[in-house]
Formats: sequence, structure tokens, C-alpha cells
Amino acid sequence: MPNQAYDTPARRSERVLLRIPIRVEGKDTQGDPFDELTYTLVVNQSGGLIVVSRLMLPGAVIRITNLNNQVFCFFQVVMRSARSLSGTPEWGVKCLDPDIEIWGVHFQDKSEEPAQEGLIRVLLECRDCSYREMTALTVEQYRRLVSYSSVARPCPRCDFPRDWTFAVVDNGPERPSPTLPATSISDLAAQREAERRQEKRLGVKLPLGIRLPDGSEETSTTENISKTGLCFACNFELQVGERLYVRVGLDRPDEQRDIPARIMWRRPAQDKGRAFYGAKLERTEEEKSRQVGSRQ
Repeated sequence: MPNQAYDTPARRSERVLLRIPIRVEGKDTQGDPFDELTYTLVVNQSGGLIVVSRLMLPGAVIRITNLNNQVFCFFQVVMRSARSLSGTPEWGVKCLDPDIEIWGVHFQDKSEEPAQEGLIRVLLECRDCSYREMTALTVEQYRRLVSYSSVARPCPRCDFPRDWTFAVVDNGPERPSPTLPATSISDLAAQREAERRQEKRLGVKLPLGIRLPDGSEETSTTENISKTGLCFACNFELQVGERLYVRVGLDRPDEQRDIPARIMWRRPAQDKGRAFYGAKLERTEEEKSRQVGSRQ
């Protein structure tokens, strides 16, 4: 294993809140070697945020293997997260060879994106080979994807145009497993199977309006969405259980409606002053009235 840190320039790419099972090998603060099965929380082209129970020094070089595809790469420990939702230390790491697609996702470079405003960034998956890509779609392409559940585009792996669908984001940080880090491959497989049974979420970055009960407002984007919830990052200091209202989507402002939601979890983001939040969507008063009326 390399014993020095490399000055590798970070690439600008979209982040994805994605839980990927990984093996981390390195040395702790006492110089003792460790080998730990654990998982990622956030990934991008240049690095990620991972969970590791052993304490590490900033600048330390570790080897990470993606257990989904067995690709490995060396990373440098950048910092320890100030807070941990799982109770286990969380670490920001930088990839020392960003050309290796260790996460099994191709992150589209900013220069590859269409030169226009209003792009929707989506985690897509090739229907034929399961190749994943975080890419920017035009509004028209995104609406077509929603309407037909797929969009035609070239696949680098298939080397032909293929149908691409929404990629499902694995179980995220709002339900940290108390048994992780796992002690064996079989334990990890059992945990992954349990996660698959939970609600599917899609890696979609849609425009998001946030309004607090006191009238304070902020605009952001979703990190991922599901039928009953969403994840986002914002500058508000919100607490678990706090209520808010969200507006999600591409409709004109006069066509959008406030959806009540409640904060279920909070995690500090690496962006200064911001935090990730998981929110559960609640029924509006109109929806509650309709349900009551249907029972009478």
C-alpha cells in the first residue's frame, strides 16, 4: 500500500447519496492495520463520505474495494465528519486515481453537459447492461423519461444506443443499520437483502422550494426522491420532527402546491453551514378530507 499522500486535483462532479458495500484496509491512529467491511454514504467522481469505526489520521492512505464490482482504489483521508448519524465515525476521502470508476457510476464532467439552463441531473441505468451514469437531461428529455419510464441514449459499455431507466438508490443514511460494519461477507449480503425490501428511491435532482411555518423560504434541489419522501440539502437549521412545506418539480410557480412534510433525519454536509435532511411527505388537509369522505 502506498505510504505517502498524493496531491490529486479534485474533479467537480455531482454527488450522489448512495450506500455501496465496501472493504476498507489501512492503518489506524496507533499504526495498527485494520480490514473493515462497511459502506459509503455519499460518492462522487473524486471521493466520498464513508463509515469506518477505526480512527484514522487526516492524510492517511487507505485501500477501498467496492464489494459490488470488486474494483479497488487508493484513497486519502481528508477529514472526519463533525457529527455522525449512525454513531460510527464518518470520513471524507479523496480518490487518488479518479479515472478509476470504483463506484460503478460514471459521473458526467461539467464540460460534457448541454450548454443550457434548467438541466435535471439524474442517476440513470442502462436497461441492457446495468451501467450507471449521473447525467444531465434537458427538461424535455426528463419529461420523456417520466412518461415512458425510459429514454434512449448511447451506452459506453454496450457501444450502442440503449434504453435507460431511473437507477434505484440503495438504502440511505436515514436508516443506518446498527449491525454495520459487518463482520463477514454473508452478514453484509443479508443486510443488503433487507435493504432491497425497503422503499425504492431515485437519484433525481429536481428544483425544490422549502417554506417554514414562520414564512422563511429557501430554494434547493432534491438529492433523491421516493413516493413518500425526499432528501435535500439546505442552510436552514432544522430539527428532527420539525414540520415544513415543500414544492417539488418543474411546474410553473402558480401551478405548484405546498406539500406538508416532516424532518426524519439530519446529517451535516461537507458544504459549510449546510446539512442533508430526510423528509417524509404528509397528506394535505384536502387529501385527508377526501379520505374521510370516502369512508362515510
